[in-house]
Amino acid sequence: MAGLSLWLDCNTRLSPSPRLDRFASPAVREAWAAFARAAFRGPWRARPDAVRRTLPALLQHQARLELWVKEQKLLELDLETQRYRLGRDPSCELPLADPSLSRIHAILERERPSDRDFALEDFGSSNGLFHRDRRIRWIQLRDGDAVQLGSPLKGEAPELRYVHPRSPLEQAVRLLGIGALAGSALLVSGMLLAASIGGGSRIRSIEGPVKIFAANGQQVDAKEGSSTALPSLQSYPLHLRQALMASEEARFGWNSGIDLFGTLRSAVLGSGGGSGLTQQVARMVYPEVGRDLSLTRKLRELSVALQLEVGFSKNQILKLYLDRAYLGLGTEGFEQAAQLYFRKSASDLDVGQSAFLVGLLPSPNGYSPCNLDDPGAGLERRNLVLKLMHEQGWLSDQGLIDARRRPLNIDPSACRESSFSSYPFFSDYVVGELEGTRFGLNLRGSDAAGNYAVESTINPKLQQLAQEQLKRFLDGPAASAGLTQGALISLNTKTGDIVAYVGGGDYSRSSFDRVQALRQPGSTFKLFPFLAALASGVSPAESISCAPLDYVRGCRHHTGLISVAAGLAGSENVVALRLAERAGFSQVLKMARRLGITTPLDADYNTMLGGRETYLYEMARAYAVVANGGRSVPVHGVSRIYDLGICRSVKSLDRCPARGVTTPIGERSRQLIRPEVAAAMDQLLAGVVQGGTGRAAAVIPDARGKTGTTNNGVDALFIGYSPALRLLTAIWMGNDDNRPASGASGGLVADLWGRYMQQAAKALPAAG
Repeated sequence: MAGLSLWLDCNTRLSPSPRLDRFASPAVREAWAAFARAAFRGPWRARPDAVRRTLPALLQHQARLELWVKEQKLLELDLETQRYRLGRDPSCELPLADPSLSRIHAILERERPSDRDFALEDFGSSNGLFHRDRRIRWIQLRDGDAVQLGSPLKGEAPELRYVHPRSPLEQAVRLLGIGALAGSALLVSGMLLAASIGGGSRIRSIEGPVKIFAANGQQVDAKEGSSTALPSLQSYPLHLRQALMASEEARFGWNSGIDLFGTLRSAVLGSGGGSGLTQQVARMVYPEVGRDLSLTRKLRELSVALQLEVGFSKNQILKLYLDRAYLGLGTEGFEQAAQLYFRKSASDLDVGQSAFLVGLLPSPNGYSPCNLDDPGAGLERRNLVLKLMHEQGWLSDQGLIDARRRPLNIDPSACRESSFSSYPFFSDYVVGELEGTRFGLNLRGSDAAGNYAVESTINPKLQQLAQEQLKRFLDGPAASAGLTQGALISLNTKTGDIVAYVGGGDYSRSSFDRVQALRQPGSTFKLFPFLAALASGVSPAESISCAPLDYVRGCRHHTGLISVAAGLAGSENVVALRLAERAGFSQVLKMARRLGITTPLDADYNTMLGGRETYLYEMARAYAVVANGGRSVPVHGVSRIYDLGICRSVKSLDRCPARGVTTPIGERSRQLIRPEVAAAMDQLLAGVVQGGTGRAAAVIPDARGKTGTTNNGVDALFIGYSPALRLLTAIWMGNDDNRPASGASGGLVADLWGRYMQQAAKALPAAG
């Protein structure tokens, strides 16, 4: 290399090498002294501007390039401009006359003006670039990097050394960070020791998710924590775990799990963030920690994180994070997100796809590929995570280039559908059933809490229809009538399977479940006075007086006498009261209790006419008894429960040991009312649809049902069924604040019932 020579253009400036220890130079000491004077002297109002004027000197840093041959430094060059070409061609910004170099050997540039450091890229040279004895195509340079212009095996290749020391302020921040880390390590070590001596972690187990599926295998739960997890940490690819740690907390494997400095910073500034992986897991598994930006929340988070670190291994904590992290569009955990975005298991993700999912974590909605305001954010975040992986040594130079070049290839349907957040009201109902008397599971806080897969009775086609029809009706006819909310439940009249369940118009705005809300049933309660009368021997053809009874007016459309059947069809209050008196009010209440009404009832006119509050759920169950020939109908939403602590994975439920599967015993069917009484009531309900207040439901040829409307249209109901379909549907509509709706009526709700049942009739054969 004795013949090596150098050309430099007029824009290139040679400068003496600054001292490496810039932090201790006189100029730096003077800059810090000026900063201190500005910060602590002079009027308060003038200090911020004075401090800002001293910052340029503390932020000063200079990148430079050194050329070495045979351990001799031939030159050093301050890098000023944005882009340099390096090669034998004299037109290059860095021309080097050496026969081993190509005409344009490499490009040295800042990819963006805001970048701190330069990147070096091979420009298709013959002898290439070598870093740490490996040939590279591209490298993001860091202070101290050395790159050889040719193979080191072919002689003494020229070597470029990149020098870019930290600015004085960067060095100070680094020293402060090291001090804070050391201090936090000592403090946390003491806290962990104290926690261990004091009895260890009070957290003995983590509440597992409850995963709810339809019979066809579609997951339908929507609550936080309902993730679909892989069976073990090793099931998640190594590069996914590395991407997570590179992005969220590179020190996770050896630190205490608590970032005290970041926690203090975020608490003081009220900015959020500043939490290590363990602290984030604390929020995921213990919702009581909260998500506000207060100091008290940070302290709760630290307390739970400390107990997690004492009671669980790093691998267990990392798996909890992978299982439960929110990744947008209703997905909980990386397995759900992988299935939604890429239609594959998380175990099959490539490094670019793993980096994309990890990149969503800080803002799943903001960085989502479905965010039309910034569609490129997801790609930028993926590339940032890949860069962080490269900096940690978990991704080679070539691997970084290849991963960045690979298209995202997101499933287009991900932005249109998410099967993971479909039926939130039903999910809440199922959790309630699991914790109720039927199963008696404790899903909150016990050693045996959670981690179940539940096969439910829901029919996805009917559920989707119910949601769509209710929303469309609320936006149209219901809105015109002054109604803003509705609820619907459909069940199989033979088995009691709940096949559709909608507790309101929009779960995201209100999660209050109106299927199980106390509302006045109105005239739908007349089922019980009529049943009691039929059971006492009254015939449907018997004539009843239409004359007023005490303060209750007479029949609206008749005078004199009216048949029992016509009285129900016209929903005549006076007929219902006279029948209640014939049977006895106490017998009416016994009938209601026998058919499953549990709410407080009084033996008075108000109760007989539907003025006492009941649950739509219980009213539907009572009507189902009539539809089932007088036999009890065990209404339920759970078909089977799998204990994932035994079954291990939702992907192998068919191979689960018998001890891990619970099939409900089921309620023993009982004859609650005589078959002939049920048959007579069935015909009375058919008459309501054929020629009474429920005519809007007659679009279903064999429809039976009853309308109900309370005073001033506060509540409007229709409960009906089709014997041929074996399907009963109960619908309530009204306003949450009990605001009257002058246009509301049971007939209006019967219209919605007919629309929904028509579509359900088409879907049921296909659904099997």
